[in-house]
Amino acid sequence: MSVSVDLAKIICFDTETTGLGNQAEILQLSIMNAADEVLFDEYIRPKHHLSWPEAEAVHHISPEMVADKEAIDAHHDRIVEILEAAQYYIGYNILYDIRMLKQAGIPMDSFHRKHVQVIDVMRNFAPVYGETNPKRGGYKWQNLTTCAKYYKYDWGSDKAHGALADTKATLYCFKKMNNL
Repeated sequence: MSVSVDLAKIICFDTETTGLGNQAEILQLSIMNAADEVLFDEYIRPKHHLSWPEAEAVHHISPEMVADKEAIDAHHDRIVEILEAAQYYIGYNILYDIRMLKQAGIPMDSFHRKHVQVIDVMRNFAPVYGETNPKRGGYKWQNLTTCAKYYKYDWGSDKAHGALADTKATLYCFKKMNNL
């Protein structure tokens, strides 16, 4: 990546959700640009799920934490505006987050535009870390905490599995990998 790229045109995002499947809903969405500005960070009330015990055990977002929050529809225009202005989408397993945004009704066709490049830090980190995957061949994907530890990221008071904390860590790792 060229250092002459406008850091405001690089966005990094992460979601926390009710699960992993095709019916999962977003509970938290965070978006930052590479200039370290938080562009969006909101808890979101799901429309169809009342509980998500397995996901809650990982990210600790309870139904009570989102009960009085807006549904994703209330944030639609703001999210689309941020996505439309970007030239790069960065994330850790970003295709999952893109799928979650699509499932939430965000028109992610904008990321298919020729001028938007999608960069998955997880996939790019795998050969850097170098652990092979004998079952599938190639390199084994590592989780974000492994990547962050490799690049000596300081979580501070943040904890992994919060959308903003994970966005910050992913952005840090991306910058380290690209000498930004």
